[in-house]
Formats: sequence, C-alpha cells, structure tokens
Amino acid sequence: NDNPCIMIRLTIGNLHIQLEGIDRVHLPANTLLFESTFKEADLYYTFHTDRQPRLPNIPPVYRKPDILVFRQPSGLESRLLILPDSQTAYAYLEETDSDHTEIYFNPAYTSLLNTDTIFHSMLALEKHLVLQNSFVFHCSYLDFEGKAVLFSGPSGIGKTTHTNLWCQYLPDRAKVLNGDKCLLSREGNTFYANGWPICGSSGICHNKRREVRAIVLLQQAPENRLIEEKKILTFRRVLEQLTVNYWNREFTDAAMTFADSLVSTLPCFTYACNISREAVDTLYQQLITANK
Repeated sequence: NDNPCIMIRLTIGNLHIQLEGIDRVHLPANTLLFESTFKEADLYYTFHTDRQPRLPNIPPVYRKPDILVFRQPSGLESRLLILPDSQTAYAYLEETDSDHTEIYFNPAYTSLLNTDTIFHSMLALEKHLVLQNSFVFHCSYLDFEGKAVLFSGPSGIGKTTHTNLWCQYLPDRAKVLNGDKCLLSREGNTFYANGWPICGSSGICHNKRREVRAIVLLQQAPENRLIEEKKILTFRRVLEQLTVNYWNREFTDAAMTFADSLVSTLPCFTYACNISREAVDTLYQQLITANK
C-alpha cells in the first residue's frame, strides 16, 4: 500500500534522490550502500502499489520487449516496464515534472523489488545523470594503486576473469570495486569512476569513487598484445558500452560527445590477451608508459 510517510534518501553520483512509499526492506542490498543524508533532493519518486495507472493515449516513441516509452507534448516521459518472458508489465513510471516521478508497481511482483535491475529500471537515472555529464559504463571497475582501471567489452569477453588476475597476482595493489558497471563522470578534464548499485552476477559492489587511469577494451587471444586502432574504432567500442537512451536525440548527442572526450583524454587500449600472469605484466608495463 502507499506509505508516503516513509522516506529513503540515496546519493548516486552527484544526484540526491528521495524515495517515498517504499520500505527499506524492499530495496536491493547494493542500493542501501548509497543511502545518504541531505537537505534537498534533486529527484523525487513516489511509489504506489494500490492504484492502477492511467496509461497515455498516445503511441510509444520507443518499443522493445521489455519497455515502452511515451513522450507527452510537454516533453515529459512515461515508461511501461515489462517482464519479457511473461509479457506482463511490472511497473509504470510517469514524470509529473522534471524532478518528480510517480511509480505504479504491480503488487503481484513485490518479490522482485529487491532485484537490482528491476528496482533501478524504475528510477531511469541515466536520463537525469546525462545532465550532469555522467554515464553508466559497462565494465569491470578495478582500483589499482588508488586509481581506476576499467576493463570493458561485450558480455562474456573476460572482464571479470582479467580483473581477478590482477587481484591474484597483485593483491596488495588491486581490488575490484564493481564487477559489471561504474558511473563515469567528467569534471574539467578529469574523469572519475563512481560506484553504481548494479554489479551483475559478480556480486561485487562498492560505493567508491576513483580518478580514471585508463580504459582497457578486451579481446580474447592466445598471445598478449596491445592493438593499435584508429580512434574512430576505439570511440565506437566505448560508445557501445555506455548506457544510452537512443530514442532521445539530445541524450545520444551528449553520449557521443562524452565518448569522444573520453578517448581523446584518457589512455584507451585495445588489448588482446589470454589468462596468464604475463597478461597482467604486459598491460601493467603499458600503463606505466602511458601515465608517465
């Protein structure tokens, strides 16, 4: 049932978020790592479980098996979120202004609320973070000697395996802070990796912020070697791993600008490697050279 008296405050990146009508017991464990205190929120979400939403009488601007996106003439957005396997909607979110969103959650799926991906799909934070020059990046986020080295690439390429090698062979200097994602932000000419409350199957999630030292785009290969690539290819590989609402032209343009500045500013390596100590040593030497 609606319970507007309960308020939960989160800070993710630089966004202060206030949730009402939902109990802490329903929040994912990783989300609770981002609990915070502040006087005024940037975004307000109100959850409802006993009221049916009135869906907009307009065609969606974007459609996939798990989401329908609607845009009102005012520019405000609504999303219907769907479980693809059952084709059943589990939530409908509707912006009432630029800072406030009403979330209507199907009470039949309360047991799914504390699933990271389900819960955060309802907040749609990526569309608000873009205004702060921040983007979710698919990577394994490694703290190495106090700075972030981000191992990225398509699912199954070996990101977790490779970061585990660094922790195995350099245990005093390397620690995985998130096994699947980070929130990338830019301040001036410096990029930071921030914690993100979704970590995939890795189970490794820490709310930590580090300056980014390098981005490593992984490929599998029998021998270890750095691949010289044209900047446009590196740009495409980085852009593919950013979370982008491609139905929003402004969002897409901002993501492309962000990806371009990322590969122009930071060391970005395409690294073909195997699973060995040498794979760590070869890349480590490259990091030393690039950061001199």
